Amino acid sequence: MGYLKEQLKWLRFAQIEELRKSVRKELKKLTKEIIASLTGWEFILNALSVAEL
Repeated sequence: MGYLKEQLKWLRFAQIEELRKSVRKELKKLTKEIIASLTGWEFILNALSVAEL
């Protein structure tokens, strides 16, 4: 959650849908390496691999 806050902290949104779109965009940028550095939890990486993300 802190990672997303850092990416979006200077943005202002007039409507909640704008925020949702920005969050989705940031989530799509996450690589396995970034997720591993944020969590360090192998099961999350395994789940992403199974989901082909």
